[in-house]
Amino acid sequence: MIWWLKKQFLHLKLYAAENYQYEAESLIIWYAVSYALGAAFYFGLPWELPTWVVIVYLEAVLLLLYLYRKQDGKFKILSYLAVFTLGLCVAKANALYQKNKLEENIPETMYLAGYVESMDTNYSGRTRITLIDVNNYEKDLKGKFRITTGQKLPWLKVGMCVETVANFPQDLSINPLKQYNFRRANFYNEINASGYAISGLYEKDCEKTPSAFHQKIEDIRASIAQKIDSYAMPREASVIKALAIGNTHSISQAQRGEYQTSGLAHILAISGMHMGMIALLTFLFIRLLLLPFGTGAFHRRKPAAVISIILATGYFLISGQSISCIRAFIMMMCVLFAVLINRHPVSLRLWALAVLIVVSIMPEAVITPGFLMSFAAVLGIVSFYEKNADRLHKWYAARNIYGKIGAYLMGVIITDLVASLMTIPYSLYYFHQISVYTTLGNLLAGPLVAFWIMPALLLFLICSVFGYGMVWLKVLSSGVNLLNNIAAWVSSLSGAKSGEGIAMLPDWGIILITLGMLWLCIWQEKWRYWGIMIITIGFLSILTVPTADFVFDKNGTTFACRTADGKLSQTPWHKNKFLTLLWTGKMPEKATYDKAGLECGKDECTCQKRIRFSSGKVFYDNRPVSLDNSGYINLKHGVVYSPQPLPRIWQ
Repeated sequence: MIWWLKKQFLHLKLYAAENYQYEAESLIIWYAVSYALGAAFYFGLPWELPTWVVIVYLEAVLLLLYLYRKQDGKFKILSYLAVFTLGLCVAKANALYQKNKLEENIPETMYLAGYVESMDTNYSGRTRITLIDVNNYEKDLKGKFRITTGQKLPWLKVGMCVETVANFPQDLSINPLKQYNFRRANFYNEINASGYAISGLYEKDCEKTPSAFHQKIEDIRASIAQKIDSYAMPREASVIKALAIGNTHSISQAQRGEYQTSGLAHILAISGMHMGMIALLTFLFIRLLLLPFGTGAFHRRKPAAVISIILATGYFLISGQSISCIRAFIMMMCVLFAVLINRHPVSLRLWALAVLIVVSIMPEAVITPGFLMSFAAVLGIVSFYEKNADRLHKWYAARNIYGKIGAYLMGVIITDLVASLMTIPYSLYYFHQISVYTTLGNLLAGPLVAFWIMPALLLFLICSVFGYGMVWLKVLSSGVNLLNNIAAWVSSLSGAKSGEGIAMLPDWGIILITLGMLWLCIWQEKWRYWGIMIITIGFLSILTVPTADFVFDKNGTTFACRTADGKLSQTPWHKNKFLTLLWTGKMPEKATYDKAGLECGKDECTCQKRIRFSSGKVFYDNRPVSLDNSGYINLKHGVVYSPQPLPRIWQ
């Protein structure tokens, strides 16, 4: 038996060595991956890494690199470790930098005066503002403050100086069902605290003045939003504003749910697809205009690339400049600059360069769903087309004009399909759902977005500068109406919602899947297919995670129970409406609580006949459950899971 195992190991070693010698090009890509993994390692630690430990570790790796500089094999391995360590150091340094930009020991109630940097609405439709250049009578405060108000304030706009008294809850509940940390998100968005106004919101004269450039951009965004609202119907207007200026807050929960269920939610968030289509449409249009000039392809491509950079930059500025927009913009700039310097614009090297730039600027992005989903989608698309580029080019060159149009249409469909498959693991990990009909939804919506909506959006934005945008807004609104109908129809199909809340991926599962996809897409030889085995093991990790049959928040003010339909349902106790929305997928509403699996009396409810609960109390099989932290209960395995806040710099 031992002899057979040694023989198989030798065969495996020889097979790996044979494949490795042809992978020189792919080895460069793994440096960018190592850099990103180093940053991700920092965020995955259960404790805050002391600065001196990071410095000593970096020095030790550099010393080993120097000592083994003449041994190629060991030097190459250590070089990857050094890049990994560099990513770790960048993430740590950035965290220390962010900490110095924020205030400490924010009181629960305080007076604030500052400029309105941005405005939107929260999950319940209330106005939410972000204040900058804030003071509290005593001193100027660092960072930003996010405040929600129930007032109707038609006079309020970005750039105004306002004052109010706000309450900032000090003891926030952790959501045990979501792999998302709100404190960390606020920390890296430079937000000291989020709360709500307990007094009126009043205009005030402030000494400091906001950036004139930022104010101009916000005025343009407000003007575009006003034009859209004045013409389009509410359902169409909310989607158009999401596509044009990145404002998704006017999209209702019902409409958002339709897009999520149909697998089209990615259309609502400005990302690489939107930025790419804007740049590509501009690039193709300018090349057609320059057709009579110059005989060389690059004579037309370079001016087209320059104008595409200008328009893409304009679109980026009015898009709200969210993290996903920043990533998409950096990626697109890399593509267009590659055209300017006569490099192939679609390659894994370019993908790796974009990863390096984004992680260097925003190390915290490596653990956000937007970063992982967008870069996974691009990785899958680029890898697919690199592998099949020669065959596709030969087939495309042999087509007539109608064949080329059909090929473009097929390319859009294939691109959407590959992107959807690459993002499924992260949808499962972060949102605990899979869109069952995502292929059908993208098959129907992909051509509509590519041939109708995005061209109309580009023309609307350009023509709005000259006062003729309303013509194209009508065309755009018609296209979005069709898109809404597709989302509504696909989400209404039988079994469309069966993928919601199906399972949770553990941390080690998503790590394996990510490494497996990287292995499959980056390597070029046959051993790349080992990645399929790694991905399969990662998906099987779902079986190790207990299902949440009952969820509770800290202090026992909000509960959810899994009923006979397999979904988490609201209970009479739903004080934290936001958590209820996250757990059940919809806002709390008046409901009958006597469902199969949930029985409620006057003062107490029973979940699946084993869990009794009321305000501030939970009993599982007649044993009291501690409510010191949020958590959930799995009845099959008898598990009570209650995550503890990690001692990290952002807590």
